[in-house]
Amino acid sequence: MNWKGAISRFVITLLLLEIFRYTLSLFPAITLGEALMIAALVGGIGYLADEVFGGYLSPPGRSFVGFIVTTTIVSIYFTHFVYPIVHTFAYVFDSIAIGLIVGAADAILGWAYQKAH
Repeated sequence: MNWKGAISRFVITLLLLEIFRYTLSLFPAITLGEALMIAALVGGIGYLADEVFGGYLSPPGRSFVGFIVTTTIVSIYFTHFVYPIVHTFAYVFDSIAIGLIVGAADAILGWAYQKAH
């Protein structure tokens, strides 16, 4: 499920970045190109993390890797938006929220893949 997991993380992260961009007022103004770059990094680094752990993780393992990778990448990217200190909490909250959703989706997709095979 390595490349399928990377593609699912890419798509889910891209959709979440786009949805949050339009629904949250404190979400940083990022372009579609930046969202594509962040999603590609999350998918690629998530793929490499899966490979480090042997290629096939259990659904909770995939969920944990998806959460950590997504939260880290999005947090690192959003740190350059932190000019006024007031928005720091909003960016951290957004990063954690995106990471939790991607992690939950990874777990659900992992269980579905495990039942199919």
